[in-house]
Amino acid sequence: MDTGPCFSPRVAAAWKRGLEVLQPSASELARGLELHRELSVCDGYGFLPRVYTPAFCARADARLDRGAGKAEWTRHYWSGLMASPTYEPEGAAEFRDALAWANLGAMVQPVNDIGECLQDAVTLLSGYRHLCHVFSDRLFQATCAGDLERPRTGGRTGVVFSLTGLPLFGGGSMADPDALLDWVEVWYRLGVRFTHLGYNRRNGFADGCTEANDGGVSDFGAALIARMNREGIVVDVPHSGPRATLDATRLSGKPVVATHTGCAALYDHPRCKSDAALKALADTGGYAGIFAIPNLLGKGADLNLLLAHVRHAVRLVGAEHVAIGTDNSYISPPEQRTMRSPAGRAIFDRSGWKPEHKRYSSLEHETGSLAWTNWPLITVGLLKIGLGEEEIGNILGGNLRRVLDACRPEGEAAASRVGRGLKSLA
Repeated sequence: MDTGPCFSPRVAAAWKRGLEVLQPSASELARGLELHRELSVCDGYGFLPRVYTPAFCARADARLDRGAGKAEWTRHYWSGLMASPTYEPEGAAEFRDALAWANLGAMVQPVNDIGECLQDAVTLLSGYRHLCHVFSDRLFQATCAGDLERPRTGGRTGVVFSLTGLPLFGGGSMADPDALLDWVEVWYRLGVRFTHLGYNRRNGFADGCTEANDGGVSDFGAALIARMNREGIVVDVPHSGPRATLDATRLSGKPVVATHTGCAALYDHPRCKSDAALKALADTGGYAGIFAIPNLLGKGADLNLLLAHVRHAVRLVGAEHVAIGTDNSYISPPEQRTMRSPAGRAIFDRSGWKPEHKRYSSLEHETGSLAWTNWPLITVGLLKIGLGEEEIGNILGGNLRRVLDACRPEGEAAASRVGRGLKSLA
């Protein structure tokens, strides 16, 4: 781990905390860090660094002063936060440093908010494409398994786009459901490779994990799954309810994944999957990615508890059906997050979270052992719990690459072969 001038005290403190929790031997630490450098390590679901700059915070406050409502403020908040490091040198340096600390070969990145309109979803997706263009020396948009096997020349990270549920508004209506499903192909062509069936609540496709009634996948949801199978987008069920998760594994002819989840056998939380669900995902050829969020992992959450979830899943379904999807990000320290929030609260919480779902909240994922910048220590931890290097390779990227390859549209030309052919003609 770099401990030079760019290694901030806050990140250094999280690294120290990670070592205290993990307590690896000298040989485990050395080999684990070496493996992290050798492998094209993939965060199966995470967020690019979120950098708060003074100019961004000032713009957010100015929008409130102009009378923006909560919806407008939130929309511009996310698009502005994403763009802030592309315009301000200090923000760009912080963004680059955070990428370097995590040292990932690839990550699955959600590129839309929860169930927003089509215009908002496209706006946010375009912002992530812009990030990849501006920071092309550190990022590139990855769209196939071959992209994730590239040597990380210059430390670049391949970004695989994911949707947190297919936007339902602006692209048609239930009076013309085919028009809605036609967007699956459009999203694929824009580079989206994973899509949730929904986020916690019920929608037209399936019931989410925080709904009181567990209604499963609807007929329209079954049609969506069939279209996703055909067009090449991976069916992702991390926020789906128990029945919807099992329905999806039954209905899909391609691998189904839960990119960021946990094991209900260790912590009975709506966002964790039962052993039956984990086995059903594995039976499709899919996998479960273990997250790094304290209130989802359980009491006393730290890096060791994350590894305990990994260990349980590996013993149950094998390392070829397990991944890491932190659901986490580097976030600028609190003193940089100076903007105000809009007043008022929603009458209906669209997430469905209840106080008991957050009883084990902590900052361990921001400033402790689960910090996103501690990603190399996750690799060390997998070695420490006794996994072999082939198993670690599967968990840290092999399974994601396999699923991407299995879900490609039938007959689609291999990008790597086409690329070499075009290059030879240049």
